[in-house]
Amino acid sequence: MIRTASPCVWLTILMLVAAGFAACAARPETGAAAARMRGFHIDMNITQFRGPYLKKELKTLADLGYNTIIWEVENNIRWETCPECVSPDAFTKAEFKDILAYSRSLGLEPIPLLQTIGHCEYVLKNERYKPLAEVTDRIDQYCPRNPDVVPFLRKWIDEYLEVFGEVKYFHLGADEAYTLGECPRCRAYAAEHSLSELYIDHMNAMSVPLIDKGIRPVIWGDMLLHHPEALDRLSRKVVIFDWLYDRYYGFGEVHVWGNGNQAKEELDAAILERFGAYLYPLGDEPGRDPDPFYTADYLAANGFDVVVCPSSSCYGDSVFAPRTYFHMRNTSDSFRKGTSGPLKGAVLTSWTVHLFPWELQRTSIELPQFIAAHPDGDLAAFEKAYVREHFGVDDTGFFVAAGRLARRGLFNYAADLGFFKDAQPAPRGYVADRIEEIAKTGELETELATCETRLKEYREGLAQLGAYANAAKTGSDELGAWDLAARNLINRAEASRILLKSRQSGAGPEIAAEAGRVLEVLRALRMETEAAVSAEVKPSRTAEMMQWMYDSMETALEQAAGRDGGNGGR
Repeated sequence: MIRTASPCVWLTILMLVAAGFAACAARPETGAAAARMRGFHIDMNITQFRGPYLKKELKTLADLGYNTIIWEVENNIRWETCPECVSPDAFTKAEFKDILAYSRSLGLEPIPLLQTIGHCEYVLKNERYKPLAEVTDRIDQYCPRNPDVVPFLRKWIDEYLEVFGEVKYFHLGADEAYTLGECPRCRAYAAEHSLSELYIDHMNAMSVPLIDKGIRPVIWGDMLLHHPEALDRLSRKVVIFDWLYDRYYGFGEVHVWGNGNQAKEELDAAILERFGAYLYPLGDEPGRDPDPFYTADYLAANGFDVVVCPSSSCYGDSVFAPRTYFHMRNTSDSFRKGTSGPLKGAVLTSWTVHLFPWELQRTSIELPQFIAAHPDGDLAAFEKAYVREHFGVDDTGFFVAAGRLARRGLFNYAADLGFFKDAQPAPRGYVADRIEEIAKTGELETELATCETRLKEYREGLAQLGAYANAAKTGSDELGAWDLAARNLINRAEASRILLKSRQSGAGPEIAAEAGRVLEVLRALRMETEAAVSAEVKPSRTAEMMQWMYDSMETALEQAAGRDGGNGGR
C-alpha cells in the first residue's frame, strides 16, 4: 500500500527543494556557465619567467577563478625538434612538467601554444631554418606551401604533447601572417584558389593530426576575418580565439580586419552584406551603434566555438606602464561578452613584448573575478572594491595617478627603441638615428611639445602616487612598482627633451650638463629596474630586457653629455 505523505511532510520537502534551488542559484557559476573558459595567456616569447614566480602567479590566478592557462612557451623549453632556438636559461622538460603538474593541481587546464605560420621569429632567425620562410629577407612567417614546413611543425607538436601530456586543446597560433601569398609557390596557389584557401588549407593540415587524437585545435581569429571567403573549408572542430584589444562598448568605431577602425558611415556594402546582421542584431536604425564584438557572433553563427580575447598588455603601451583604464574597459566588456550567449568564454592575453610586469596589470587580471561575482557591477564599483582590497582605503585616486602614466611618449615604447618581437639586440645608435630622422622630417618642435606634455603628465602621476602611498594602509609593493614606472617615464621624457633640444640648438655646455644629470638618473633607474625584473625573470633574458629598454638611450645621452664610451659599453 502506498502511503500519502502528510501536509507537514510535503511542506518540508518543498522547502528543502526550494533551498536546493536557491543554493544552486547562489553559486557564482554552475552548469553551462561553469564550462565556459576563463583563461589567462602566459607569453614567454619575451619575458621568460622564473619557475618559482610562475608558481606564485598560477596560485593567484587560480584563486581569482581562472580555469585555463594558455602557455606560449616558445624557446623557453629545451626542445629537441629545434635546439638552435632554445634560450640559454630554458626550462628542462622535467622542470616544466613540474610547473604543469602544479598548475593542474590548482584546477588550471593547460593549452599549449605553438605558432604554426606567423610569429616564428625565434625559429627563422637561425640560419638552418631560414629556407622555411615565406619571404627570404624576413623571419616572421613560415611558407605554408614549403613541403618541409608541415612535417617540421607536426614533429614539434608531438614533442609538445610529450611535455604537456593529455590536453583537450592545442593552440596553433596562426595570427598576423601578413606576408601570406608572397613567395612564388604561394602566389601561384592563391591566384588559382584564394589567399583564404591558402591560409585555411594550411591550418587544416596542422589541425587534422590533433583532431585524430581527440584534441581540439585553437587558432587566433584575425586571419580568418582578413580572408573569410573560404571559411566553410575550415574544420568546425577548430576553436576560434577572437582577439581585438581596443574593442569595448562606446568606442565609436568598429574594427574591420584589413581595413582598421571604421565609423558607422564608413562601412561599405561588402562589409555590411557579410557582417551586417551581426553589426546590427537589432537593426541599424538611427541611434543604434554597431556591436563592437560582431566578429565573435559572426564566427559563432558559422558553426565555430568562439572565445573572446581582450588584453592587459598590447600595442600602444609603453615599456614602463600600461593604459590601465583602456585595458579595463576592453577586459570588462570582452569577458561579459564571452561568458554570455552562445560564446564559449574569454581569455585575457598579456603580451610581454611590451616589457612592463604583471604587477602593473593587476586591475585587468582581477577584473574577471569581480564581473563573475557582480554581474551588474560597473568599473566605478570595481575601482572602489580594488582599492579597498589592495590599499585598505576608499580613495580611488590610485586610478587617477595610473591614468597620468598611460600615454606613451618618444623613446618609451618598444618599436621606438629598436626592439621588436624578433628579440634581437636593439641597435645602440637607434635613438640617435631616430633623432636625426625627426630633424629631417621637420618634426623637432612638434616632438618637443609632445615631450613637454608627457613630462608634465608623468610628474603629476608620480606626485599623485606619492600622496596616495602616504595614505594607503597596505599595498606598498604594488605602489612601489608604479612609483618605479613613473620615475622611468619621467626620466625618459627628460632624456628625449634634452636630445631634441641638443639637435635643435646644438650641444652647448648647459645642454651637456643637463644630459649628464639625466644620464646618471637613467643609470640608477636601470639598476633599480634590473633588480626588480631579475626577481621574476631568468638571468639571460633580464640582461636582454635591460639592453632593449636602456642601451640606445644611454648611448645617445653619453654623446650629448660628451661622455662617449662610458658605461654604454656594458
